Amino acid sequence: MLIVVIIITVSTSVILLSTSLGRDSNDLKVLGSDMSKLVQLLYQEAIFENRNFAISLNHNGYQVLEYNGQSWDASAPSLFRKIKLNESQGSTLVVENLVVKSVDKEELIPHILILASGEMTPFEWTINDKATKSAIILMGDLLGTVQMEGPTPQL
Repeated sequence: MLIVVIIITVSTSVILLSTSLGRDSNDLKVLGSDMSKLVQLLYQEAIFENRNFAISLNHNGYQVLEYNGQSWDASAPSLFRKIKLNESQGSTLVVENLVVKSVDKEELIPHILILASGEMTPFEWTINDKATKSAIILMGDLLGTVQMEGPTPQL
């Protein structure tokens, strides 16, 4: 009887562990998909509405900014609100072969520009998850195309 209980316990543990790892990796994939769709939506909105947007990177995630003619302000629409990564996730942004350091300051700093002229700052944005040891990479080009790779396992 004890052996049967041990076998059931081990089997249940293996099943729970494998499904939770797959779900976390899927969560990272959903985050990357949502972020790439957001950038594409901002690109279209910038062109159609003749507005300039930017994405500002910070330690906890990112925030969408809008240019008001003199300075960058946090974007008002709730669709473009500030997004936080969870505790196990971190990100690295590379713009023009330079790594952008995220700094939490009162002043909002635009890192990825999405302009009404139809241009966007080319970037490579890596988001890694320490819990699942996986990462996704978002790549954007000058013409507003955004591609996602991953999630790929990280060592």
